[in-house]
Order: sequence, then structure tokens, then C-alpha cells
Amino acid sequence: MSEHVEITRTGPMEYRAVVRDGLDTTQHRITMSHAVLDDLLIPDLDTHAVARETVKYLLDRESGDELPREIDLDRLSNHDRAFMTELKARLTN
Repeated sequence: MSEHVEITRTGPMEYRAVVRDGLDTTQHRITMSHAVLDDLLIPDLDTHAVARETVKYLLDRESGDELPREIDLDRLSNHDRAFMTELKARLTN
């Protein structure tokens, strides 16, 4: 992964990710719910880190310009069985 990722909080449980890869730049909106965060079972969870690691997880699988503009953690956790396990491992290591 050669992409550079910037995460900015835009609201409660909402972040913007800017992904830069060379001259290409994409922006993505990341949303999460308390339910999906509770499923991680991590005390004092940093939601900024959740957003960052979610984008990194997705970038390990596809390029920045292939990422969806809207990244909803609830939807992602329902459609990708490995996501929550991998996210928890990334956040606790």
C-alpha cells in the first residue's frame, strides 16, 4: 500500500478520509454506529483509529479510487465476515 491516508472527524460517529496515491486523490465518508463499535469489545475505543484502520483494511484489498465514497461500518461488517475480526486485531496490536 503506497497510499497516504488522512482522517478528519466531521461529526459524531462520522469521518472523512482523503486517500492520496501519487497524483490521484479520493475522498470517502465513513460512518459507524454504537452497535458496531460495541461488537468490537474494546474499552475506551478511539473512533478516529477505527476510521483509519477501516480505510487501511479496505486499501489492502483495493486501490483508493476503487473504494466506495460512502463507507458504512455496519454494512461492511454485514457483508465482509473477516472485517470485524481483522479490525479488532488491528486496533489491539
